[in-house]
Amino acid sequence: MSEQIPVELRVLGHSFRLATTEDKKPELERAAQLLNEKYDDFRQKAPRMEPSKLIIMVALEMMQDVLSMNKTIQEYEHCERLLNTILEDVEQLT
Repeated sequence: MSEQIPVELRVLGHSFRLATTEDKKPELERAAQLLNEKYDDFRQKAPRMEPSKLIIMVALEMMQDVLSMNKTIQEYEHCERLLNTILEDVEQLT
């Protein structure tokens, strides 16, 4: 099991001290960076909107991305299973 290390992140104007592993630290930092960038993009498009509503909009858009990627992965896995079945059938014929 990897040793936990502390990481300081600044997310949406707030400081967070979290624990992670050395190998996951870059991913966590990148996630915070992407969240900040997405929030800033929304803030530029709707400068008068309440921050809490902006955060909800960002979360919804990011969850849509996650669901879309999950669907793509499931479709890929389905195609991979079909291809394996076809290959097995071809091997049996030869």
